[in-house]
Amino acid sequence: MSKATADLSNPLIRGLACAALNPGLRSILVFDATIATLQFAAQNLTWMLKQVTGCQVVPVQLGVVETEEDLWGGLALQQGDAKGSFEWQQGLLAGGREQKLRLVIIPDLTRLSLPAARACVALMGSEVAYLERHGHRDSWQPNLCWLAGCSRSEIGLVSPHLLDRFALRLAGQDLATSDRVEAIQKWLEESNNQDKEEDTLLPEWVGTLQQAGLFHPEVTLEAQKRILDYISPTDGYSVRRELGLLRLAQANAQLAEADQVTAQQVDRAAQMIGLTLINPHLDVGSRKPEQPIQPELTPDPDSSIRKTGTEDQVLMKERTPALVQEPVYASDSTETLPSQPIQMDGAIANPYPEDTTTVQREAASLRLPMRRFKNAVLGRGAIVGVEPATTPQDLAIVSTLLEAAKYQQIRGSALLERQGFPKGLVESEGKVSLNREPFSCKDVSRSLIIQPTDLRRYRRAVVPEQMLMLVMDYTCLRECQWQAALLPYLQWAYVERASLCLIQVGAASAAQELQAEKIVAQNVLVPRISNGLEVGGGQATPLAHGLDLALQTLRHALQHGRSAVRQAVLVVVSDGRGNVPLKASQMNQKPEKLVNRQGIEDALQVAQQIGSLKQVEAVVLNPQPKYYADLPVKLAQALGAKIAVIPSLRDWEVDG
Repeated sequence: MSKATADLSNPLIRGLACAALNPGLRSILVFDATIATLQFAAQNLTWMLKQVTGCQVVPVQLGVVETEEDLWGGLALQQGDAKGSFEWQQGLLAGGREQKLRLVIIPDLTRLSLPAARACVALMGSEVAYLERHGHRDSWQPNLCWLAGCSRSEIGLVSPHLLDRFALRLAGQDLATSDRVEAIQKWLEESNNQDKEEDTLLPEWVGTLQQAGLFHPEVTLEAQKRILDYISPTDGYSVRRELGLLRLAQANAQLAEADQVTAQQVDRAAQMIGLTLINPHLDVGSRKPEQPIQPELTPDPDSSIRKTGTEDQVLMKERTPALVQEPVYASDSTETLPSQPIQMDGAIANPYPEDTTTVQREAASLRLPMRRFKNAVLGRGAIVGVEPATTPQDLAIVSTLLEAAKYQQIRGSALLERQGFPKGLVESEGKVSLNREPFSCKDVSRSLIIQPTDLRRYRRAVVPEQMLMLVMDYTCLRECQWQAALLPYLQWAYVERASLCLIQVGAASAAQELQAEKIVAQNVLVPRISNGLEVGGGQATPLAHGLDLALQTLRHALQHGRSAVRQAVLVVVSDGRGNVPLKASQMNQKPEKLVNRQGIEDALQVAQQIGSLKQVEAVVLNPQPKYYADLPVKLAQALGAKIAVIPSLRDWEVDG
C-alpha cells in the first residue's frame, strides 16, 4: 500500500469522501455550485463510490421534464417479439436489484418537476421502496446516491420536506480547472483511449479509502452530547440534522483512522459544514476529564453506636468500588500521523438557510393546486402522466392501446362464445359457419377490442386560471401609501394562485426611458416581482406604451390558442399624466416637436380598447395628484374600471 495520503483539506472533497464511506450521508446538497463544479463533484463521487462499494455507478440526471412513467416505470412492448407482448419496464429510480448504484444528479433543485420532487421525498433515506402502478406491485431496497445543486438566494422556492431529506450540506467551490487548453487535451486523450478504464482514483485516494473502510469507530457519550450544542429545535424539527452531523463526525473519524468519535470530531464535522455553537461559551478543549466522585460518609445522628476512626476507614474501603485495571497492549513501533487542517474559507455560513429565508413557494408545493373553474377545457399544461378517462377529450392513444392489449385473449374468446361458437371450437381456432358467412377465430385474434374502461387521458400539470395585471407608474408614488393599497390584490393573487404580470412605467431601472417594461411570473412569490416593485421613479412617463403592453398581454392570455386564463384583474396605479406619445415609444425616438397632450390622449385611447375586453376586471388606484386631479378619473372611465383613493403621506403624517 502506498504511504502517500490524499489531500483532504478541501471541505467539498472531504464531504464527498465522507458520503462515500457512510451510506446515511449519500444525499448531498451543494450550495451555489456552477455546472462545471457539480460535474467535477459528480465525477469524483463516482470514483469514490466505486472504490468503497465495489458496485458499478450509473449516473441519472433529473430536471423539469421527468414524468411518473420516466421515474417509476410502465408497460412497454418487447423488442423483437412478433406477438406484440408487453413487459414491465423499470423507471430511472426503480432500480437497485442488481449490483449497480445509481447516482442521481439534480443540477437545479428549484427547477425540479413535481413528480421528481415527490419521488425524492419518498426515496431519500428510505430502506425499502414500494411501488403499485398499473397493476404492477413491487418492493426493493433502493441503492441510490443523490447530488443536487441549489442557489442559497432561491432556497425559499424549494419544499421544506424535500430540503429536510438532504443529510449533508456543502458549499460549492471552483474545483474544475479553468484552463481551456488543458480541458481540451484531456478530452482528446479520453476519446483516444476509450478502451481503457479512466475512472480510477489516484493511488493515494485508493489507499486512504481502503484504510478508512477498515475502521468502525465507536460513538462516545461525550460526542452525542456535543451534537446537541450545535442544533436547536425549529418549527419543522426532525432528528435528521442530528443524525447527519453524527454520521459526518463518524466518517471523519474513519478518515482520521480513529477508534472513537469524540467531541473534537463533532467540532471538526460541524466546522466543515458551517455549523456554529448555540452557546459560544462552551469549549470542549478546556474541559478536564471527570473524576469519579467518592461517596462521603456522614455520621448518623440517630445511631447510638459511635464508630472509631479505624472503623470508619474500614467502612470507606468497603464502600469504595474497586478499580479494575485492564491490560494495555502497545505496538513495538509507534507512527505519528501528520495533521491535516481543513481550509474553511469556502465553508457555508449556515447549512440550513431555509430556517431564516423568506418563503417564496406555495403553501402546498408538493401538491397539485385545486381548480376553480369546473368548465375548463382539457388539454392544457405539461403532461405529467395518464389516468382513466371520463370524457373523450385529450385521449392518450398509446396508453389506451397498451391497456386494451392486456385483455385481448380473454375478450376474443368471450366474443366468439357470444356469437354462438362452441368452447372447444373456439380453442381450436377452426372455421365454422352457423347460418352466416364463414367466420374464422383468427379474424378475432387479429383485431383489437377496445372497451370504455381502457380509455386513458393525459394527466397534466395545473396551469394558472387567473391573472393579476399590474400597471405601475413609478413617477407618481413618491407621496402616497401605495404599498398598503396594493397589498389586498397581491394577497388575492397568492390565495388564488394566479399568474402575475408587472408593467413598469417610468421606472428608474428601465433600459429605455421612452418605453415601458414587462415582467411575467408564475406566481406572486417570484423574487423578480418584489424586486420590481421596489425600484424608484425615472424621468419620462410612457403610460400609453405601458397600457399597450397590458392590452397585448391580456389579449394573448384570454384569447390566444387554448389558454387556461379564465379571469384577469387589471390594477392601474397612475396619475394619468403620460408625457410620451405611443408612436415615440414604439419607435424609441424622442419626438421632434412639442408633445402637449398627445401622450395623455394615446393612453386614454388604449384604455378604451382594454375596456372592451371581456373577463377583465379593472381597478384604478388614484394617488391624488396636486395637478390635473381629473386625469385618474378619466382614465378609470376609459377603462370602465372602479376607482380607489390611495392615502397621501402628508395626510398620514398629520393624522399621526
